[in-house]
Amino acid sequence: MGREVRPATPGNQAQGREMMDQDTLADCLGRLAKVAGQVQGVARMLEQGRYCVDVLNQISAIHKALDAVGERVTRNYLERCVREAIEAGDPLIYDEVMRVIYRRSR
Repeated sequence: MGREVRPATPGNQAQGREMMDQDTLADCLGRLAKVAGQVQGVARMLEQGRYCVDVLNQISAIHKALDAVGERVTRNYLERCVREAIEAGDPLIYDEVMRVIYRRSR
């Protein structure tokens, strides 16, 4: 809904380029697996009727872990995707970067 789809450019995944190196991908997937475990742990805490502050502390830890993944993906986006799009002369990349910065800063 209302989501703009970027046309295929040399810096865009639609051209079949690898958007993330294997080390970054493995790191992000590992972090997300930990987050998934933390979320399941919070669900168990709620089912067990654990103290609200303990649950809230775990939720804060989940937010921080997700922020770390977001930072990693953002760095990859800037170093790979944006650089390649600029090198390819993609004029749409500047608007896209502004939207990404705005969303990440909220």
